[in-house]
Amino acid sequence: MNLKKLKYIFILFLFIYGCGSSSEDIQVIEKISNSGIILSDKEFINSGFKVNKNYDVTELPNAISALYGWKSIGGEGSKDFEIRIYKSHEDAINYGTVYADEATGEDAIIRKRDASWKEGIKDRRTISTPTDGGSIGAAIGSNSSPKYGDYIIYENLIILCEGHKSKESMERCSLLIQSLSE
Repeated sequence: MNLKKLKYIFILFLFIYGCGSSSEDIQVIEKISNSGIILSDKEFINSGFKVNKNYDVTELPNAISALYGWKSIGGEGSKDFEIRIYKSHEDAINYGTVYADEATGEDAIIRKRDASWKEGIKDRRTISTPTDGGSIGAAIGSNSSPKYGDYIIYENLIILCEGHKSKESMERCSLLIQSLSE
């Protein structure tokens, strides 16, 4: 093999390697996971999570508390999260799943009159355009669209994670959970 071919292969290798993902692959956690640990808002606050609001959970069955806030994760800048805290993992599943399903995904309910749990409904929508992944006309006939593409049930928590699509939200949920141990 002559030096010119070797040089060409080396440059090609550098180009291919350089165009690859500059960030590490995100290890996405399961949508529902439990190791028996009971978490509180303190673990998130201690990891740098900024709480914007503490919601009234009177109308959210069996919830202990609910927080709305943000954290910078994965080099993306700050992303919004809604964390609903329950007494146990079983309570989160049994009492919170229906409300989380309603508040996430492309067909999320983001109109107050239609929502089962109305607290924080304005925080669950975002102004978007088709160019940033939002939908034309959005769910309420304006430029508003659902903020949370998906959620996880992690230990005794339900966490709604910002993202236009489920994959994006699940990656952000995973980065948030990983940041608790950093």
